[in-house]
Amino acid sequence: MLWIAIVSWHHSARVTPPSFRDSLHAKEGGNRACLLQTTMTSRFCLHSFLTAALILATAGGMAADAPVAVLCTDDIASVPPTESQASSLASPDRGGGRSLSAPPFPFMKPTLHLLCLCLLFSTPCARAEHWSLERTDDALVLRGSATPGSGVAGQALILDGGALVELKDSARLSADAFTISLWFNPYELTGGQQVLAGKNRYSLKERQWSLTIEPDGRLKAHLHQGGWSTISCAEPLTAGAWHCAVLVVDSGRAALFLNGKPVGEVKLKIPIKATDAPVTLGGIWDANSVRQPFHGALDEFTYQPGAVSAEEIASGYRPVSARHALPKLAAAAWPLWDNTQTLPKAAELVQVEGARFHVLKKARPDTDGCNFTLGVGLAWHKGSLYASYAYNKGPENTPTEEAHVRVSRDGGQTWEAPVVMDAGKDDLGVSHGVFLSHGGKLWAFMGAFHAHSQLYHRVHTRAYLLNETSGAWEPQGPVLNGGFWPMQQPQRMTDGNWIMAGLRIGGQHGETGNLPAVAISKGDDFTKWELVVLPAEPTLGNIWGESTVIVEAGRILNISRYGKKALALLSQSEDHGRTWTPTALSNLPMATSKPYAGILSTGQRYLVCTTTADTGGARAPLTIAVSKPGEAVFSKVFLVRRSVFPEGPGVSAPNADFSYPYAVEHEGHLYIGYTHKSHMANELAVVPVASLTTGP
Repeated sequence: MLWIAIVSWHHSARVTPPSFRDSLHAKEGGNRACLLQTTMTSRFCLHSFLTAALILATAGGMAADAPVAVLCTDDIASVPPTESQASSLASPDRGGGRSLSAPPFPFMKPTLHLLCLCLLFSTPCARAEHWSLERTDDALVLRGSATPGSGVAGQALILDGGALVELKDSARLSADAFTISLWFNPYELTGGQQVLAGKNRYSLKERQWSLTIEPDGRLKAHLHQGGWSTISCAEPLTAGAWHCAVLVVDSGRAALFLNGKPVGEVKLKIPIKATDAPVTLGGIWDANSVRQPFHGALDEFTYQPGAVSAEEIASGYRPVSARHALPKLAAAAWPLWDNTQTLPKAAELVQVEGARFHVLKKARPDTDGCNFTLGVGLAWHKGSLYASYAYNKGPENTPTEEAHVRVSRDGGQTWEAPVVMDAGKDDLGVSHGVFLSHGGKLWAFMGAFHAHSQLYHRVHTRAYLLNETSGAWEPQGPVLNGGFWPMQQPQRMTDGNWIMAGLRIGGQHGETGNLPAVAISKGDDFTKWELVVLPAEPTLGNIWGESTVIVEAGRILNISRYGKKALALLSQSEDHGRTWTPTALSNLPMATSKPYAGILSTGQRYLVCTTTADTGGARAPLTIAVSKPGEAVFSKVFLVRRSVFPEGPGVSAPNADFSYPYAVEHEGHLYIGYTHKSHMANELAVVPVASLTTGP
């Protein structure tokens, strides 16, 4: 029998002796709980009162060798006991941050006199492990930087969107039935997927569970069952407000709770397989990189073997009204979207007329054994359409990645068999990139990397030339190091040099930040490029700056992906890409995906991505924003394709995304390539340029 003395106190300015106000005895599943409520005025009084609690339990008939747990709840103003007092009354602290002043389940903490029902389970000695997250200590591994801030009770950790917290010695937390709870305060709700808590290492094929904020600003639970089984919450979250998420996993089912209320459940066909992955908060630590980072505050995480009931969760939850002021981010000095026009919602988009669609690479499972593909590149060369993409039978961004090319002689309707441009060698992986048809030759510039415990290691750009006699691609070797990954075909500037937009991945040689970048050629010599990394406003924090440029006569505009927020980032150069204004927020919502922009033959600027008023960071539907001829701001958005598309070829599914678009104009049509990363398929849209008019 486990005896539990549950004590609630609060601090008072009145000097009064300790007195019992109330007592409650409950018996359930062989365990007995005793609630003692009093007013404490000092640590000494608390020490005396807890001693009295143990005496009371003994007087009630506790056996001399029965285990005892003394649990305490408090309000925000309570004064915790000293370390020596705590050690004399409770078992040694494990897992970091657990103390007498912290209850085992944080959803019960931040109000006066809360009864801790969490240990009243059928398993007599189930032990909750609690991390208060008041500060970083020996129980935590901080990957990145965090600052303290006000929490639901005491302090919390604020993560900047590029950091996470790893719980030491947490790989062992893999019970078949368990309950986790976490208080969180999100600062961004329209960016990419953010992990609140998880136990995964994707590169090592270790997947168990996670709690995420989805790009639509809603909570979601993921349970690994060979693939992911999920529970989605319909209620939107509120930026700057405290929320409490609870995930309960039991035999055959899992349930998700938000703020004390059930929001959904899913059946589990098999137990979640235990792995050596640690529990991480605020992101996933995978291959020495922070994946799916969270921007906001975290407080009070608890892991409890066993399943807490819905009644216990509901009765224990108390709302927290305190809010956090949201960080103010620097905005660009000029607009990207015409503020006199209303940006349409997804349901209001005008379908572009006359578009045709073709399949470039079939969805998984394809006959080629592909497990991963991404990053279609396109080029018209001597009457044929060339398409490249990354191909991998293994996971994304691993050394088995290859660059593949297909050719169409009929405008994308049919495709010849894939040709391997470069399969890499040893620890070298070659991935997606861009083309350039110039001077009767077809060049390719592909992103590449080497295997390492770090996810992106020794990233560089490699060049290739098409041998038009044999159809083979002749390697020209690395042409730009320093972490540059090309994202857009080179464009000629008025000074005679070429500019190629992309991303500089940090950490290659001590650099920090994954910033927008451009490569500048030396005339028509495409084997020598200069790397220019764009500066960024410091308030932006973590950026994943996959970028594209619009080359005008006296100005070059760089539009890049943000990551933390579903807004396009913007910078400009007036000296042929040598110097740039600091990258800052634009006024145009855009999905957290690589964009592709340019100038049509009509003089219209265009941007292919997902730009709507209400889809947040989601990569669907596929849209194209256009300007009026000769104008620099976008003023109309057309729908290219929705996810559910039964009337067309290729993928048609509610979760079909449109990742990493690429575009090239040819004979009055804009050819747009994209990847359904959800289905590992590559497809092509052919849009008549004449249908992209901005008139009424």
